[in-house]
Amino acid sequence: MNKGKKIVILATAIIVIGIIIAIVIYLNNWPLRFSKELNRFFGEENWEYVSKETKESRIFKESRKDPLTDTKEQVPGHFKNWQISVNRNNQEEIWEISNHTYKINHDKYWLLSSKRYSAKEAFILELMNIAEEIVEEKVQEEIINDLYSEKEAECFDIALMYHGGNPEPNFYKELYKQDWFTASKVNAKDFLETNLYDFYLYIRIDDYKLKKLTEEEQKNLLGTRESLEQRLLEEYKEDASFEIYFNKNNKSEYIDGNLVEE
Repeated sequence: MNKGKKIVILATAIIVIGIIIAIVIYLNNWPLRFSKELNRFFGEENWEYVSKETKESRIFKESRKDPLTDTKEQVPGHFKNWQISVNRNNQEEIWEISNHTYKINHDKYWLLSSKRYSAKEAFILELMNIAEEIVEEKVQEEIINDLYSEKEAECFDIALMYHGGNPEPNFYKELYKQDWFTASKVNAKDFLETNLYDFYLYIRIDDYKLKKLTEEEQKNLLGTRESLEQRLLEEYKEDASFEIYFNKNNKSEYIDGNLVEE
């Protein structure tokens, strides 16, 4: 083989290796790989990838070859968190995207399992987690803060949840198609009225926060459940699905605007 052919082969090998490395970097950098999805969710030129960190998981394991003994051992798995800077309501916010759930899912389910996430499905799940936090913030600001004093409102904990366990992986692709599924548009009503899955609001009073109030303040706050119910029913009408838990003797649940009897 002459020198010219050797150079061509070497150059080709270098290019192929470079392409493989570039593909691996692209696939493992979610903000880069899913920039289109981030543009749609946060708004084009309204977000910026600022940093990442690699962490150990306590939930799943990875196989590692010990170079000294030439045997495989189980070690804590590793995952990545990416920090995204977002301009929302004229303020900078830092949101986090993680492939932790994705890796846990792949460790739990085999390649052809119907419950195994694709990378895009797992990424949309991360966006849904952000959307849930935005929804919970809006319910706090628009309903709780409107009904209660600042001191009383601080006692509430709000969560957007779903009945029936985790959705099937394909749910996340369908969620992504919804016009309202963006950081600027999403609200509780969108989730409550969607036919994609069964969502509800869980609103509770934290005991340790309640105890910071005087006995008279506690009594007054615990007597407001029906007023809160009425406000939620007026706000979400036939889509009103929520559970209010003040304590074990002071709670209620509604599904699609109808009281669930105990």
